[in-house]
Amino acid sequence: MVVSFGSQAGAQRWLQDTSCPYDMLLDQDRKLYGAFGLGRSVSKVWSVAALTYYAEQKAARRTLPKKYENVEDDPHQMGGDFIFDPQGKALLVHCSKVSTDRPEVSTIISVLKDYQGKGEPMSKRVKKEEGT
Repeated sequence: MVVSFGSQAGAQRWLQDTSCPYDMLLDQDRKLYGAFGLGRSVSKVWSVAALTYYAEQKAARRTLPKKYENVEDDPHQMGGDFIFDPQGKALLVHCSKVSTDRPEVSTIISVLKDYQGKGEPMSKRVKKEEGT
């Protein structure tokens, strides 16, 4: 499952643009973000590592993601990467220290291989957080 704090319109567009096969939970009040200690930070989002990444991408003439028009967003919200089994047990918890901090793909694959596909694939739907 993918979790986003953004608007429903932005979430649906992102799911379509990325062909993401997973459900998305909208946490517009950021309760889940808060529970994992994922706050907002200008200095962490625009760190030297992030600026270097953007400069390298531009120098290599790669296309960078653009802001969706008419969609409100918070570029200073920190994120993370988490993998849970169907019972809710955390298999991977990675709270990003800066915006470019992500677990290695090999780490994610290793966690998923260890789990070996228990659970069912999820469809492409956008769910609002319970109670909203």
